[in-house]
Amino acid sequence: MTSYQSVIRPPYAGKTVIDFLKEKFPYHSAAEWEFLVKEGRIRVNGNLVSSEKQLFDGNVLEYEPIPGRIKEPEVNVSYSVLKETDEFLFVEKPGNLPMHPAGRYRTQTLLSFLEKEYPKIIPVHRLDRETSGIVIFAKTEESRKWLQKKFETRQVFKEYFALVHGKFSKEIQLDGFIGKDIHSEIRKKMVFSPNQFSEAKSCQTQFLPLSYHELENISLVLVRPITGRIHQIRASLLFLGFPILGDKMYGKRETIFLDFVNYGMTDSLQKELGFERQLLHAYSIRYLDERTNQTVMVKTKGFPEMELYFPNWKNYVP
Repeated sequence: MTSYQSVIRPPYAGKTVIDFLKEKFPYHSAAEWEFLVKEGRIRVNGNLVSSEKQLFDGNVLEYEPIPGRIKEPEVNVSYSVLKETDEFLFVEKPGNLPMHPAGRYRTQTLLSFLEKEYPKIIPVHRLDRETSGIVIFAKTEESRKWLQKKFETRQVFKEYFALVHGKFSKEIQLDGFIGKDIHSEIRKKMVFSPNQFSEAKSCQTQFLPLSYHELENISLVLVRPITGRIHQIRASLLFLGFPILGDKMYGKRETIFLDFVNYGMTDSLQKELGFERQLLHAYSIRYLDERTNQTVMVKTKGFPEMELYFPNWKNYVP
């Protein structure tokens, strides 16, 4: 089984090995991490350590899992290959399927499933576990670098569908900055601001209203990200006052995410969220292949939750 490495950076520098493991990777209990340390499954800079070993900035902590010891959560395996070329696979990923091994997910990932048929594929970009839609895998490192360069230089154009709370009534291009939310208890949470702030990166997103479901007070929105920052769409929609349905981290109440981490998906949380996952879907992707002078354009179908409320969604898409 693959080993996993973490480079120690603030705020974890100065903490002990066991404190770092408990905070960074809560999918194991403190007792389980103590057991793994004693079993020699944790190393720092290549050396076996005690659980009370102090960590310093730049240390490399390596964790070697015990095969089969982590019970992996159930996942949605209804992925499909939309298009295949000599260089790439265009895959439609369902919600609740992680892209690659992380946390409690080791073998139940899209990459692991695809590797059974395509042993050498490499993800070109990624989607959050709960986000559905198109992702691209390269068949060679050369192809990955070629297409990833297009992503970096904004020559790949993507569209997403988002189901949001409230009546989204006008087209908006939101320009501003996104960075770590230092006021949040959630370590990974980002925040959008129209003004520059420390360590923030510029971001731009276009939002187009498609339809409104008055009874449920939800809107179907077409999203065109111009930049590609982490959590850009979700944080931007929260800033605008239209959080995505089912979004635990960027929803109406931030503590939903903390409740979910601590207690799992309870009936009350399910009722408050409406859906178990965030209803964000990568709908289309387009770029010019200048080597052949051909435009590559791939689209998905709608996703089930969207079709539940907007069965005629195709009539609204420009």
